[in-house]
Amino acid sequence: MGMILLGLRNLFRNKLRLMVVVLLLATPFFLLLAMQSIADAVGRQTTTLMQDVNTVLQLRARGSMGHINMIAQDRILPDSVLDKVRGIEHVAHVEPYLLAMAPITPPNFVMHVGLAPGAVKRLESHGEAGNPRIIAGRDFRPEDAGQDVAIIGQGYAAWARIGPEDIGRATMTVDATRTHPVIFALDRPKRELRIVGMYASGYVFGDLQLFLPIDTFRSIYGTREGISWIFARVDSVDNVARVAQGLREVVGDVADILVPQNAAVFTATTSRAVIRLAWTGGLLAFVLMSLVVFFVLLMQVRERAREIGTLKAIGASNGAVSAQFLTEAVAVTLLGGVLGLAIFRLAGEAVTGRLFAFGIGPFLPAHYKPLFESLSVGSQISGPVLLLVVLVAVAAAALGSAYGVRQLVKLSPLEAMQHE
Repeated sequence: MGMILLGLRNLFRNKLRLMVVVLLLATPFFLLLAMQSIADAVGRQTTTLMQDVNTVLQLRARGSMGHINMIAQDRILPDSVLDKVRGIEHVAHVEPYLLAMAPITPPNFVMHVGLAPGAVKRLESHGEAGNPRIIAGRDFRPEDAGQDVAIIGQGYAAWARIGPEDIGRATMTVDATRTHPVIFALDRPKRELRIVGMYASGYVFGDLQLFLPIDTFRSIYGTREGISWIFARVDSVDNVARVAQGLREVVGDVADILVPQNAAVFTATTSRAVIRLAWTGGLLAFVLMSLVVFFVLLMQVRERAREIGTLKAIGASNGAVSAQFLTEAVAVTLLGGVLGLAIFRLAGEAVTGRLFAFGIGPFLPAHYKPLFESLSVGSQISGPVLLLVVLVAVAAAALGSAYGVRQLVKLSPLEAMQHE
């Protein structure tokens, strides 16, 4: 017991060395926790997107995209379809949308989407998945219904020269008279909308949308009746086929009924790639942590060979010497882990996003780069993961320290002193 207490006291004998060693040990701890956080964030985003896709059926006017100003694609669903969809068994929730296209240069056009303030903000270019994350300003509120307000994607905002700091004051003018080779003009007055929020989806084309209350959309574009899209959420994946059949029987004569698969495939393939890279980085950080802990503790023991020789000269047994150094090794490793965890909790959210961009970004296609800005990376870490990291680090510390001590306790006191 005395040698264990001596090992704990020895931690603070050389404060500069203690600080350097603890900092060295904290660095791989932080990297490992950051990689784990990235993998968890991507996994959460994947789960959310998959939930928005796998149990959702989409209805559009038969043979039409449902964009009210798109050439040859402007036919929309009659309002009566909405009640028919709500009457289908196992349909848990129904949301109507109206869509229009607006020309910009570049990249040719953006989407204006009318929806109820509480509805999912769906990304038209990616299988109608959602919800994108609000990165500035606020989300819609119930009182926004019918008001001249909008939420803009960060890509659209960049084109309009609207920054996050402008949200709440900036305005966007909707001009339905503007045309494009695939857009026809509507004889409607211009309308100025106040931008109350900015979102980021993680996908280039998904960020080129403007969301506005559906009643405001009807007023701007003069669409008194009709619906571009209807999304019906089914209460269970098991009932999707049954609901799809029911919809075909009830409204199949006027509507195309789609089960959006492309977002699921897109999400799965993209997320798998990112998660695979994150876990690879985590494994490398894990190995780095083990190696750093092992060799730092090994070097720390070897540079104190004279101390081991002295302890043996005054009668300390090999077991007592080993207990002292193992105690010191475990304690300093735990201090390094605590420091790494503290840094992660304080700066993890800010640093992890940049680490994601620099560490994983070069391996992804360019059009996925906005994912860095939209990924919601937190500084929380699960208890089992933290416990595993600590146990592995302590094991590596014990091995490194025990290996060094074992080499030295075999020597006589004089040999140990000369070995240093």
